[in-house]
Amino acid sequence: MPMLSLEYLAELLERNRAAAQAQVREFSIGARQFRFNSQPAIMGVINLSPDSWYRESVSLSAEAAIRRGKVLTTQGADIIDLGAESTLAHAARIDETTQSDKLIPIVKSLSACGILVSVETYQPAVTRACFDAGAKILNLTSAENNEEFFHIAAAHDGAVIICYVQGKNVREVADFDFTTDPIGLMHDYFAR
Repeated sequence: MPMLSLEYLAELLERNRAAAQAQVREFSIGARQFRFNSQPAIMGVINLSPDSWYRESVSLSAEAAIRRGKVLTTQGADIIDLGAESTLAHAARIDETTQSDKLIPIVKSLSACGILVSVETYQPAVTRACFDAGAKILNLTSAENNEEFFHIAAAHDGAVIICYVQGKNVREVADFDFTTDPIGLMHDYFAR
């Protein structure tokens, strides 16, 4: 695979100019309209795990997370994404009850302020509890048996961000193989 450089990106754009100009179907989530063809959407991230690699996103209390969510929204975030468990291999595993206990007060508070909330999880029980509390988006980090997640989101008129995961879920991934172009693998993955 070639090195990612401006020259490579320019060549990629030139080879795929028609696809790059394709219009994306616009939609709304909750009361927020997303106009992807004319306006970018920004996601602010809050991680509740002290093990998170994205240090600037870590909030270790509900109060700090709620405050950060409001600040990120004021700064222009369209969606606030909450995660209770780090995806790093060495990070502590957080059971679904603890995840829900951490996430629900924050989801309720931010949703009550009219903030569009996403939750990152691979646990159906956490997904259901967070949608019941007001979340509108699931940042899905599971790669198996996802029908249950889709049904939960649909029952709450919610949306799902489907992440590319090599393994059962983000905590049980295989080593990525970067020796070949991953686009074919990703195409097959999302086609499922």
